[in-house]
Amino acid sequence: MKKFALILSVLLSTTFASAADDSAAELAALKAQLQILTERLATLEAKQEKTAVQVTETSTQLAEQKPEVQKKDWTSRIALSGDLRDRMEYIDERGKATRTRNRVRARFGVKAEVNDNLNVGIQLATGSDDPTSTNQTLDGAFSSKGINLDLAYFNWKLSDDWSLTGGKIKNPLHKAGKAPLIWDGDLNPEGASMQYDNNGWQATAFVFSVDERKASKDALLTGAQILKSFDMGDNSMSANLGYFSYSQLKGSTPLIDGKARGNTLDDNGRIANDFDLLEGAVEFNTSVADMPLNLFASFVENTAADEENQGYALGFNLGKVKNKGSWSLGYSYMDVEADAVYALFNDSDFAGGETDSKGHILKAGYGLNKNMSFGLAYIASKQDQSKDQQTAYDRLQLDLKFQFK
Repeated sequence: MKKFALILSVLLSTTFASAADDSAAELAALKAQLQILTERLATLEAKQEKTAVQVTETSTQLAEQKPEVQKKDWTSRIALSGDLRDRMEYIDERGKATRTRNRVRARFGVKAEVNDNLNVGIQLATGSDDPTSTNQTLDGAFSSKGINLDLAYFNWKLSDDWSLTGGKIKNPLHKAGKAPLIWDGDLNPEGASMQYDNNGWQATAFVFSVDERKASKDALLTGAQILKSFDMGDNSMSANLGYFSYSQLKGSTPLIDGKARGNTLDDNGRIANDFDLLEGAVEFNTSVADMPLNLFASFVENTAADEENQGYALGFNLGKVKNKGSWSLGYSYMDVEADAVYALFNDSDFAGGETDSKGHILKAGYGLNKNMSFGLAYIASKQDQSKDQQTAYDRLQLDLKFQFK
């Protein structure tokens, strides 16, 4: 009996000891798991705090950058452009001493996008009140040179096909081969024009103010031009027809400086004819040795004059000056009778800016570097074609051109 009690006592103590050992092991395991969970929770809280700080910093940065983004968006709507041309010019007119002069032309323009359909632009340029030249001769004992308003316009896109331009604007009329038969390249008319462009058709209708007068009716220039382009495989062809009518010029003194510039004057020194110009032109565009080639011919007749009322131009343009090493070559022949066009607005270089003349224009250009080129023009012409004695007028121009945009 005593043995049994002893054995039972040993078994019970062993069991309780074993149970105690098991409880201690489980407690230690629970403590270890609790420690792991605590560490994980601390890690998660730290990450959450870091994320909150990053979100706050990002929100602050975006708030600080918002005005800058808006500013960049506005500046992206403004485009600047400009050019500078330094010209050496030699003029040989029969009966007068030869003339050599250095001239510069500087232009600076700003174009702003008001909204998705409306642009406005302003351009300043050197020169004087001459409507066909922004050149400034370098003379006058180093005197300062004048800057004038060359452009001030709006362009309103009314639809995909129609647009309206007003103010002092770039000439919207197409010139075949860029020949200055009717319009000088620097002429920027004043008034309003409506343009249409769709499927190879282009049309322009306009009203321009030539001379505002207090005591009599204003002199106006109104008209329209239609241009149609045709694709011919790798080539293209275009034809245009235009009608341009001046009012209140006949019987008035020639504008600007009173000079006739080849137009017929009456016995009182006033303009003898009206000017209602009918114009037609064709162009053919192809390529030669991977260079663009343009062939053109244009004709004009002043239907308001009975004689000396026709003019024409024909020629070609090969190549285009774009980058360093690129080049261009152009030639045109012009014959402009005395009253074929209003002389104040046609080319101011050809035959000294006079009608009643004919001759040759040879031009060449070469790219010296990016946005930098050299140009040459030689004009061999004769004035006074309707008179008994003609006057030879030759002009050589050497240009160095720089531009940015």
